[in-house]
Amino acid sequence: MSSNGAPEPSLYIQVAALRRCQECGQAQDAEHRLQRCAGCFHILYCSKTCQKKAWKTHKLLCSTNAGIIERSDSIPQPQLEGLGFESFSKFTDVFRQWSDAHKNALYMCAKVVVMQRGGIAWSQNPQKMLAFFVTPRRSGNLLSLRNPSLMFQLQTMHLFDLEEHMAMSPDVRTKWEHDAPVRASMDAKFTTHPLYAGLLPTVTTIDGIDMVRLDYLTQFHPNPSLAPLAACVAPVRDIVLEDILHLALGSINAGFPLRPEGSGPSQQFLPGHFVRDQFTHTWQPLFADWTQYRRGQHKGLDETLDGLRSGIPPSLLIRAVHCMIL
Repeated sequence: MSSNGAPEPSLYIQVAALRRCQECGQAQDAEHRLQRCAGCFHILYCSKTCQKKAWKTHKLLCSTNAGIIERSDSIPQPQLEGLGFESFSKFTDVFRQWSDAHKNALYMCAKVVVMQRGGIAWSQNPQKMLAFFVTPRRSGNLLSLRNPSLMFQLQTMHLFDLEEHMAMSPDVRTKWEHDAPVRASMDAKFTTHPLYAGLLPTVTTIDGIDMVRLDYLTQFHPNPSLAPLAACVAPVRDIVLEDILHLALGSINAGFPLRPEGSGPSQQFLPGHFVRDQFTHTWQPLFADWTQYRRGQHKGLDETLDGLRSGIPPSLLIRAVHCMIL
């Protein structure tokens, strides 16, 4: 729990490198060559020690990830090559890194869409599912496609009734039923949290690839102690939510991933970019504090900030959604 009483999901604590050990966060370098899990060929570890330590949790997901790899045979190779991927494993690795690079912005998008539609309680009963529709960038869009954080664009998002969506998509139902132990494990992790509301399933559909990806986001009720702040924002709530969504989408599609810097009350979510060294891409902030922002540092950031309408500084917009005062 943070000093202002708001819950802090574990995703706020992140390692800058995209290619890293799933257990300890060790980035790949000359001394640490990461190896894939032999069961699912999806998760990376730096050592047998980390793999064994993570097995209690990973075993719930390992067979699910393995199933995704097995179904890759149904995706024609020309389909992958047409998008610039020489293999399905390369595609899944890049997509995982893209998702990790934009984890905070995707979380912000999900929270805003839920609040716009009806709120957390509404999204839990009956259970809703959030669909992300993603498009791979074409080679003409970028000077270089080697940066995983720039490989895809988020086009649209929609909330569905889970049962209705599963009725139309048997693959999603199969995955949902298979993931029951995963959801139980995630629920158990947060069940003692006084504000824990439940999980929001998300399904990602990727244009040009015949597959979907099912994930889960944790949801928390607003902290009652922040009600006075929420009341202050209420008159401009709709505009503020639109601004937060605009900022989150801009960070994904205009190439300035938002990630946390610092800890505790001083923690900020700053825009940055991923710089490649010999072994991996590492996130670097564009500046150390939002007060240091100057136009011309990043064209995409400039254009995104120009589109904000509430007059609230971006640092406060981000804090508002993460503190759930809306």
